[in-house]
This record gives sequence, C-alpha cells and structure tokens, in this order.
Amino acid sequence: MVKKQNFLIVGSGGRESAFALKLFAETKLYAFIGHENPTIVDCVTKSGGKYIVDDVCNGQAVAEFAVDNAIDYAFVSADDPLANGVVDALLEKNIKTVGGTRDATRIEWDKIYSIEMMQKTSPEFTPYYQVVQNKTQLPAIIKMFEDKNMQIVVKPQGLTGGKGVKVMPDHLPTYVDCADYATQLLEKSPNEEILLVEKLNGIEFTIMGLTDGQNLILAPASYDYPFRFEDDLGAGTGGMGCFTNNEAKLPFMSDKDLQDCKIIMQRIIRQIQNEGLFFNGVLNGGFFKTQHGIQFMEFNGRFGDPEGLNILTILKSSFADLIKRMWNKTLSADKVYFTNKACVVKYLVAKEYPQESKAPSVFTLDEEAIYDMGVKVFFAAAVKLGDGRYQTLKKSRVIAFGAVADKIADAGSLVNQAIEKFVHADLDYRADIGAQENLDKLLS
Repeated sequence: MVKKQNFLIVGSGGRESAFALKLFAETKLYAFIGHENPTIVDCVTKSGGKYIVDDVCNGQAVAEFAVDNAIDYAFVSADDPLANGVVDALLEKNIKTVGGTRDATRIEWDKIYSIEMMQKTSPEFTPYYQVVQNKTQLPAIIKMFEDKNMQIVVKPQGLTGGKGVKVMPDHLPTYVDCADYATQLLEKSPNEEILLVEKLNGIEFTIMGLTDGQNLILAPASYDYPFRFEDDLGAGTGGMGCFTNNEAKLPFMSDKDLQDCKIIMQRIIRQIQNEGLFFNGVLNGGFFKTQHGIQFMEFNGRFGDPEGLNILTILKSSFADLIKRMWNKTLSADKVYFTNKACVVKYLVAKEYPQESKAPSVFTLDEEAIYDMGVKVFFAAAVKLGDGRYQTLKKSRVIAFGAVADKIADAGSLVNQAIEKFVHADLDYRADIGAQENLDKLLS
C-alpha cells in the first residue's frame, strides 16, 4: 500500500472547503484554519491528518505547523495569506509550496501594479486609466474622462474583498460623485494611490489559469454574480454565486476570446518570470467581452471564491497530482481535464451581507439528503454546534452549494431545490443565478 503524502491547506472559507473535498481521499490532509469549518474539519479527520485554529496570515506559525507535521506539499490560494507572505514563510522552511510569494501576487493586492503590467505587456487589451496620487490631481484627471465621454470605475489600490470598487453610474451617478469617493479613499488610506479606469460596456467573466510558473492550462471560464440581490441589484459583494458551461467557453464567448485570454495570461506569467519572482498555482484573470473584443479588468493570484468551487467541482483529474505538477513544473494539458458538464454554485448569506453580521444565527440542514441529490456542500463562515445545528460567524457568506448538469439552468435549479427542501435558515440566496430567464437576458 502506497503511503499517502501530507498535504497542507491554509484558510477556512468555502474555497478551502472545496480544496479539502478534493484532497482528503488521496492525501493525509492538514489544515491551518481561522475557525473550525465543518467541511474542512471533517475531511481532515477522515484523512487521518491534523488541523490547527490560528491566524491564517501568520506565516511563521503556518511554516512551523508545516515543519512539525512533515508536510510534503502546501497549497495556499486565499487572498489575505498570499498578501501577507505565507508562501514566502513556507518556502523559507523548504516546504514545497504552490502559490505566489507576496511580491509575485502583487498583481492581486496592487491594482495599479497589475494594470501597469498589462499596459506594458498587452496594451491592446488594456482599457484607458489614470492613477491619482493626491487630491489636487483629481479635477484634471476627472476632466480627462469627462472630455472623452467615458464613465469611470473607481478602484482602491489594495485589497478590499470585492467591496471597495465603485462604478459609474450604478454607485456613483456623476463625475462629482466619482471625485468625492476618490477623495474619501485617499483620505482613508493616505499612503495609497487610487485607480480610475474606463467603464467597459460588455459582459464580465473570469478564467482561472493553472500554472507551474512556465506552462499554462486554462480552466473553463466562469460567470460571477457579484451583486447582492436578484436582477443584479444592490451592493457589490465577494460573490453570490457563479456558473461554468458544459465546455471551456461561456455561451457568449468565441474561440478567439479564449485564445486572447490565454495570450494575455501567458504574457503576464512570462513578465513575472522576467522580474525574477516566484509564482505558481492560479493566475485568475477577470475580463470583459466587449463589442471590440476582450478587455482586461483585473488579476487575482489564486482561485476565486466562488469561481474556484465551480472549477474544482468539474475537475475530473487528480487535484493532488495537479498541485504536485504545479510545484515540479511538469504541468501538461493531457494530465489535467474537466468533465463536460455545466456547474452552478450559490452562496447562502446573512441578511446583512455584504456587511458583517450583527449577531450569529443558528441553522440546520440535511447534508446527507443534499448529497443524495447530487449537490455538494461547502461550509464557509459557520461552525458546527452538534445535533445537526450550525452557527453563523460574522463573515456573512455562510455556506455554498454546487451542482453539475448537462445545462446551466438545470444545475441552477438543482441547487435551488436542495436549499428549499433541506436547509432551514434565516439566510438569503439568489435563486436567479444560472436560471434560464437570467441566461436569456445575459445573451440578449
């Protein structure tokens, strides 16, 4: 019998639940988590591994845990641990780690750095933008957009969990409102700059690029629902859910769109290499399909959440083998493959979301019945109380559900049925994610 290797994951959200579900059967799973996520704890226990609850951004503590438990491979793919240099700390202890160093994942936590890298490597795919360093520059820069008759997207330079970006006219009705919001951001973070970008008209989508730092494989594209309420109303969030299609591209994409995205991401990976930075794992590209073709929106240096849940649900090949190949620089398309099914993921969230919950609430669900329907359960901001009861945490994306089917709408309907039949909670979700009516609007 072949001895299972020790694998470590860092983080405790729905994304890390997906990692755990893919790894526990073929590895001895270890986890460094911020709270006792029921999915992760269950997977670790079943695998014979071990977990610890601590600060997931404390690189030294994560590295010590890895050394103490003779970790063979570590996988770090959450924004805050990456931005805080957890990969750097693991590499310093000679732990084989997949995930970019803090400097390499700057493409995520510094929006100005990433768009300037795009301008350098792929200007034809880069929208018009201006960088604001101080308040005195704002009137002239705002006027540049106004003279071009361009609406504006105002972006803080650093990480905001998907909640700091504001768009004209949805959140900022006028140019004066854009200037006021940019001023607020500059005053709040005086050491950071502000990015103003041309608002793109088109359909936003995401592609996860799996890379060993040299080779690149594109996972199927995904479409995210960032707005809080049905019909894309309300505040922007970290993501209420998303879908992938039954092929690599989404219904509104062409083969050329896919190829253009791959060209962009290959150039970025090459540029990261040229700058002497260590990066492997996931280059997560956010793009717009416009009437003029593909345009860049943003990069993340890790699996998206919830998009990563989709990708791992339809990943047919071994996830443990993928991680090893990403470390050993042996990534190849014939070793990574996905099922030809559509996948829909939806989050149940607290009613206050995207604000933190004011108080915890208790909910129940019949996990076995949900699994029997063919729907996966990914716990996120929740802990287990016992007797089938769970309690929410302040972070308000509580639990995700994912299903596959031949068609997007059928997978979405299956998730809705599972939630309505077997979840008893004072929580919200978007029933319209992946619904046929929604898809028809998207494609019209």
